Amino acid sequence: MRYEAAPANANAHAPAPVSQDVAQSESDTNLNENRAEQCRKELDVLKLYSKASYTKYEAEYQAIAVKTAKYMEIKDSLGADLNYMVMPAYQFQIREFCFRVKTRLSELVLRQAK
Repeated sequence: MRYEAAPANANAHAPAPVSQDVAQSESDTNLNENRAEQCRKELDVLKLYSKASYTKYEAEYQAIAVKTAKYMEIKDSLGADLNYMVMPAYQFQIREFCFRVKTRLSELVLRQAK
């Protein structure tokens, strides 16, 4: 049996409208695309400050891209419950990677400013 906390203002017997779920999913997709684009830009800028760091992170980026592309090929063949479980792992992986790129780039830019 699965237990989930319902929002305080939600009617326990009323299902969430599908259009709301679709709109949220599209919004999340756009946000993730914008984040990925910004991450890629920051990775490219990293090359100007440290070729060694860029090479390291670029290799990681390519490995993540290969794994994600493989998942995206089969995603539509998986059930919603499996995608619900798996998708956050892929999203977390790219967010964590982008955080590390942003942190390294910040360190390098600040170091140059001293």
